[in-house]
Amino acid sequence: MSATPDLSALGTAVPIGQINRELKKLWDTGGNAPTRASLINFAVYCRSTAELAANHELIAEFTRNHACRALLICVCRNAPEPRISSWVNAHCHLSRAGAKSICCEQISFLLEGQLKGRLTNIVFSHLDSDLPLYFWLQGDVSENLNPTLWPWIDRLIIDSLPWSRPREQFARLQASLATAKATLTLRDLNWTRSLNIRQALAQFFDTPEHLAQLPQLSAIRIGHAPGHRSTALLLVGWLAAQLGLTLKTPAALTFETADRREVAVRLDESTGAPLAGCALTCGSATFALRRESAQHFLRADIHLPGDRHFQHLLPAGPTTALELLDEEMTRGARHTLYLRALAAITPLL
Repeated sequence: MSATPDLSALGTAVPIGQINRELKKLWDTGGNAPTRASLINFAVYCRSTAELAANHELIAEFTRNHACRALLICVCRNAPEPRISSWVNAHCHLSRAGAKSICCEQISFLLEGQLKGRLTNIVFSHLDSDLPLYFWLQGDVSENLNPTLWPWIDRLIIDSLPWSRPREQFARLQASLATAKATLTLRDLNWTRSLNIRQALAQFFDTPEHLAQLPQLSAIRIGHAPGHRSTALLLVGWLAAQLGLTLKTPAALTFETADRREVAVRLDESTGAPLAGCALTCGSATFALRRESAQHFLRADIHLPGDRHFQHLLPAGPTTALELLDEEMTRGARHTLYLRALAAITPLL
């Protein structure tokens, strides 16, 4: 049996009814009071105390670049007795000028046992003013989803990578969102993992000569790390959505163009980066990207008819949870392309 994580780092343990009073005490430090900063409410939902402790460490780094009130929420429904524990804390970092501490509040909750309806009340009663709410739902999409959450959330963040049954999880989430008529923006960190490869592939075909080769596309090959097949499939879905490909034979990973030409897709698993690379074969031309596991760049290789060969380097993009979150915080558009990509590969999940 694993040891129970030490939760003392979460801050000062307080009764849930005294949270606001304790938060005021954090800032009542006399003339040299630190500056409290908050642009968003950032809620993180997990299901184990180990994840709660890990999220505290992540938020400590996250607040270096993102001013927020952080709400860490851990729900352990299998506990024998219902109980709610809470803590308050602050993460302080020197400003860029180095002269003043900028601090962000963190409120942590541990909800044990069956506490129906309490999650919604806890979250909404401790939001910072009317600032937008970003909600990171970690792990599987539970059958106990409460649709009353969705209208309050501005951005729902998920990570479909660890899902054991992603097709079922996506269907459950989309059904819940549709029932609530939610207008939130859905973000998938698993989609963000392929961001730089997608951008690099798009740049390949900014050149008219390269674009002229694309109608001859016959094969797509993607390398991925063990456990990252769904990441590779989302990249396939993006290519299918952008190029108008439809899935013809799921078992053989064969797609079809609008003029009925087949495009074969191959996924290669090997140790290394989550997405090790992608290669498109277009007649006698190839467009390839490769990332070495220890490197922070993509190597682009372009072979064109006439034995012409070009190489250059491009940024590889984020891989860690903190890097993925940092990337997501800079993006504001709705994920309509993501949903199209997801629809293109749903039978393969």
